[in-house]
Amino acid sequence: MLSRRKVNLTRYAVAGALTMMIFGMGLLLGLVIEGGRIRYIEQLSVQQKLDFSSLQVQYSYVDQLGAENDCEKLSKTFDESINNLETARLKLVSYSENTQTNKETFSQLKRDYTLSQMQYWLFSKKVKQRCSKNLSTILYFYSTNRNCPDCGQQEFVLNYLKKRFGDSLITFALDSDYKEEPMIGVLRNNYDINVYPTLIIDEKKFEGFSSMEVVLAEICRNLGNDSNCKASYRQ
Repeated sequence: MLSRRKVNLTRYAVAGALTMMIFGMGLLLGLVIEGGRIRYIEQLSVQQKLDFSSLQVQYSYVDQLGAENDCEKLSKTFDESINNLETARLKLVSYSENTQTNKETFSQLKRDYTLSQMQYWLFSKKVKQRCSKNLSTILYFYSTNRNCPDCGQQEFVLNYLKKRFGDSLITFALDSDYKEEPMIGVLRNNYDINVYPTLIIDEKKFEGFSSMEVVLAEICRNLGNDSNCKASYRQ
């Protein structure tokens, strides 16, 4: 009877040791994966900074030398940089939502990308004016599911329209609850943002959920002769 108890205790000890070892290996693997994700996002961040610096130099060249013939190249570089920024932002959001151990690091990276979005938003105004680029921009202020139950539906509308209009439409998604970056508060105060979601479509404010028809009509009012707008009116 005593020997049987010893055998059972040995089995429990071995099982416990194996469980701890598997748990430790899983935790270590998770840390390795998160470390790789952080390095990947950091590399994308460095690339974004280089891309934006290049855009600024190109814009200065066009602006100071009156080289409007190079606006096409500037616009192409701008469109590529915006698409890369959005891809990186979505990856960052996905990674940060699933992290358990590197929340502070991902928060810092989020701040970096939030600032990048604002820089590109301001730069888009310069490109639109200097190069007569047919472009519509949307500042999308969102919040948590609790404060913004319609944000998921609003994102669906914006994503659909982005696919439809391509480089003619740029959406900058801003987390209204992100307190670490002061510019979020500055923009919220400037546009008097108190309702979520809120869209600023080319400086015109739309509070609460905005339907596909409402957003499309405002985009087309700004883009004018865009072929996607003509198609919408024929339907």
